[in-house]
Amino acid sequence: MRSAGPIVLSAFLGSAAPPALSAPAAPPVIGCASLANLRILLRQTAADPAKATALLADAKADHLGCSVLPRETVTALTDHAALNGSAYDCVAVRGTSVCQWTVAGAVTPAEPARAARRAPAAKDKASR
Repeated sequence: MRSAGPIVLSAFLGSAAPPALSAPAAPPVIGCASLANLRILLRQTAADPAKATALLADAKADHLGCSVLPRETVTALTDHAALNGSAYDCVAVRGTSVCQWTVAGAVTPAEPARAARRAPAAKDKASR
């Protein structure tokens, strides 16, 4: 009977899966049509995405033309700038032709293959 204990114990432990560790939620992506306005918003909120999101949710606050961008709408990186040791990306957003300035690395384009397909077409057009 001494072998029944480990079998029962292993059967009991084997049926209970360890709790899955969930990844921490990604911070919201704040985008502004103007890099100057993004920098003002970041200064006002001490570069805290949660504070910036709360400010943008307040209907009475001055949003400076900024908004929270859904990650799945970002289609490409269109520009990059570095000012005073901080880096910024301007991202293309589905549904508008105006790029939105974000903190560099805050978001990865949802459709990277789409941008890659356009590059050869531009080369073909230039060679004609």
